[in-house]
Amino acid sequence: MKIKGTIGSKEVIILVNSGATHNFLSLELIQQLALPLTTTTSYGVMMGIGISVKGKGIYRGVCISMQGLIVVEDFLPLELGNTDIILGMPWLGTLGDVKVNWKMLTMKIRMGKTVIVL
Repeated sequence: MKIKGTIGSKEVIILVNSGATHNFLSLELIQQLALPLTTTTSYGVMMGIGISVKGKGIYRGVCISMQGLIVVEDFLPLELGNTDIILGMPWLGTLGDVKVNWKMLTMKIRMGKTVIVL
């Protein structure tokens, strides 16, 4: 499911992906925003097509706004093609119960007494 959002004043395309074990930022977006990288040891990312891509570093505490919801998460750098951000299980796992309408491509998330529709 793709959602529009922003990082600062930059509009971004976010893919919400329950099959992603991590959150990812595109290399192009990282370059545009000049985000600070925290050094890590090397790691491998298994792509959906079965190949492993090596990576290094993490972007901590990146703040994303999407339709009134503020998300602060850590992200690994990865070439993403036509998507700027992938929000995977690290974020989805914090949400608890989510009502998804696959026909309308919407998510209803309860935050306290407020219901946010993405």
